[in-house]
Amino acid sequence: MQLMKTLQFTQKSIIALLAFALLLPACKEKIEGEIGEPYDKVAGMNGTWELTNFIQKDLNNPVKEERDLSSFYIQDGITPLQLTFDSNDRSYDVALELGKNYFGTGGTWAFDDDLYPSNVILFDETDTLQFDLGRMVRTFDNTLSIELPRGCGLGTADATETVVYKFEFTRVNL
Repeated sequence: MQLMKTLQFTQKSIIALLAFALLLPACKEKIEGEIGEPYDKVAGMNGTWELTNFIQKDLNNPVKEERDLSSFYIQDGITPLQLTFDSNDRSYDVALELGKNYFGTGGTWAFDDDLYPSNVILFDETDTLQFDLGRMVRTFDNTLSIELPRGCGLGTADATETVVYKFEFTRVNL
């Protein structure tokens, strides 16, 4: 008999909780107003960016191991890799004293889509380089994150990415 009463009480509790859960969203305040104009992503890239971190992610490793290789670019007394983007004429320059250059010699740049970019594309005299955006940059942000996937047969149907280079930059000036 006691077991029956306990089961009935439990059933009633569950029904009450479900009813409460269904009614809870109805109590939310309705959001009103405008979100505002979207940020200008092109203007967000404007300025000089200095490398602060360089990570290599091994995609063939089961745990997707990441190695910090920043010391190849960042050493005391030497200016780290710097990228300068001009949002007016869409030009870019590269200043590199140490490390491998993955960014060309300078030229022009573009997004794959100015409103909703996921890639930044660099055009220099001899090559076109495409980087994934790790995060979008607004004019007041001070961190730029871009990634360069590398692998075998990229651009073909049987492409295999083997490694991703992650570059973290800090804004030096506007």
